Amino acid sequence: MKDDSLGLRLCLVRHGETEENLQRLLQGHMPGTLTVNGKQQAVLLRDRLCLDNFDVILSSDLKRVTDTVRILLDGRTDIPWQTTDRLREIDWGSMTGMRIADIDPANLAPDVETREMLYERAASVVRWLRDNFQGKTVLVVSHGLFLRSLTANLKNIDISLLHTIERMENCGIRWIGQD
Repeated sequence: MKDDSLGLRLCLVRHGETEENLQRLLQGHMPGTLTVNGKQQAVLLRDRLCLDNFDVILSSDLKRVTDTVRILLDGRTDIPWQTTDRLREIDWGSMTGMRIADIDPANLAPDVETREMLYERAASVVRWLRDNFQGKTVLVVSHGLFLRSLTANLKNIDISLLHTIERMENCGIRWIGQD
């Protein structure tokens, strides 16, 4: 179904599996290292996507995402690609690199980007997309938590219902505004 209020088509993709995913770490703004499996996920995704259908690729500037995009492009230079820190994962601040099992979600460090802050950042990305990519088909490659917040904003889902948005697997695809 085409979302006429959006005015563009988006294909949201999460980066390939990383060593840090396997270690169950809070990656946040860490660069991240794709695993052999993560690289293979990106190759399989490339085989599923027809990049010729995209007007532009937008991605996080973090290494795990740019490595995924490079695999998707497979040397192609004919598709415009922009990296931006707007599409980065949640910032875990001083908790970056900690094991997920070792944190208390009720007692996060004061320098952690809150889910409300992430949701608002995603809302600003929606405005940026609407203002700059009208009528385009855009491949957005980013991170799991950020893509959930972006999806919520794109579908006008309140932050209190963020948990209802399905988690994206590594190299998973979600279309928004598709005919």
